[in-house]
Amino acid sequence: MKKFLIAFVATTALTSAASAADLAAHYTKAPVAAPITDWTGVYLGVSAGGMWGTNEWSSDETNPLRPGSYDNSGWTAGGLVGANIQVRNTVIGVEFDGNWADVTGSKTIGTPYNGIANNISSINNKIDWTAHARARLGYSFGNWLPFIAGGAAIAGVHDNLNFIVPQTFNGAIYPGYSNSATRVGFTVGGGIDFKVTPNWIVRGEYLYDNFGTTAGRSSPATFNTEQFTLDMHTVRAAVMYKFD
Repeated sequence: MKKFLIAFVATTALTSAASAADLAAHYTKAPVAAPITDWTGVYLGVSAGGMWGTNEWSSDETNPLRPGSYDNSGWTAGGLVGANIQVRNTVIGVEFDGNWADVTGSKTIGTPYNGIANNISSINNKIDWTAHARARLGYSFGNWLPFIAGGAAIAGVHDNLNFIVPQTFNGAIYPGYSNSATRVGFTVGGGIDFKVTPNWIVRGEYLYDNFGTTAGRSSPATFNTEQFTLDMHTVRAAVMYKFD
């Protein structure tokens, strides 16, 4: 009986030791979760891209107002500053940008236009600069941050009408109509940011700007009322530096 108990205890000890060794051999550590990329902070950057859109003109030279749409296109480049706050994976921010632009478009009118005689030979449009103030909302996928944005859009715009026959009023000759204005509208769009390093970020994005309609009379005030409706599309890339 004594020998039996000794053999039983020895067998149990050996079995326990083998099981422990087997468990140790197959035990693996749980994977460590990747740290969440921090997008919180202030950043500065530069951007450049292309712009295109439609300018629609109408005049009360004959009733009803006659539309004359034409395309404009060109380039834009500028700087931007923004700030983000991150809550888990959600990123909320504001951003401001100012840009030089060289965007032009024109259309030959002539007479007759739409079968009706008129005194306008051509119309043209030029955008010198743009600026935006936007709120942004994004969702972080590590180093990738897709986002949507919207806010206010501003632009320096010149609209011109060139007369076939110059108009004379009180001894003054008017060869055409010219209107230069700071147009204010709205912007919506979206894009994606990518962190190349913890501080350097690259971006690609699209913006739609709607500047509404502006109206004025060809000088002098007794001349016709002109209306111009402008909307623009922008695709641009940016490089930014985020401060810690």
